[in-house]
Amino acid sequence: MSIQSKRQLREVLRRKRQEIPADQRHRFDAAIKAKVLTLPEVTQAHSIFCFISFADEVDTHNLIRELQQQNKIIIVPKILPIRKMAAILLPGWQELETDSFGIQVPRSSEPYQDSIDVCLTPGLGFSPTGHRLGYGRGYYDTWFSENQVTHKIGIGYDCQVLDELPVDGTDVPVDKIVTEKKIYAVQNRR
Repeated sequence: MSIQSKRQLREVLRRKRQEIPADQRHRFDAAIKAKVLTLPEVTQAHSIFCFISFADEVDTHNLIRELQQQNKIIIVPKILPIRKMAAILLPGWQELETDSFGIQVPRSSEPYQDSIDVCLTPGLGFSPTGHRLGYGRGYYDTWFSENQVTHKIGIGYDCQVLDELPVDGTDVPVDKIVTEKKIYAVQNRR
């Protein structure tokens, strides 16, 4: 698939997500949170890497707070000036600032050094084979290829799950996908 086609697919998926009415989005977010919290990978995890949602992404703020109440170590992504994503310990919500993308990130840029059990991953699109279509900068695929994470779990709305997505050699699939409707146990991983 061409870069132009990927760009068009991203726009279609972004629009689908934006068209979810606010009241429905809140119900979907609550359902996704409930499903994530029941996953054995999450209940047994000590450390969880999770994106801090912005705009019309699945809301992770309440999910992160619940995980903190369960005494999980929460690590969040931060894009460094060298245009690379780092995993940074979330010390507390008061320690966040807004980056150039409009995303809340820790003030610190000190990478988390210990192992990470679970990564809750955003995406514009997902496929039943575990592939994800991100925003096009490759931050997560690069980070996954350089860091060990025991379980990679995509979270999104069911309208973001397509039968197929364009895949290239640098794409790193997730192990599961959680939506408001179901938990997709990934099959046929490459």
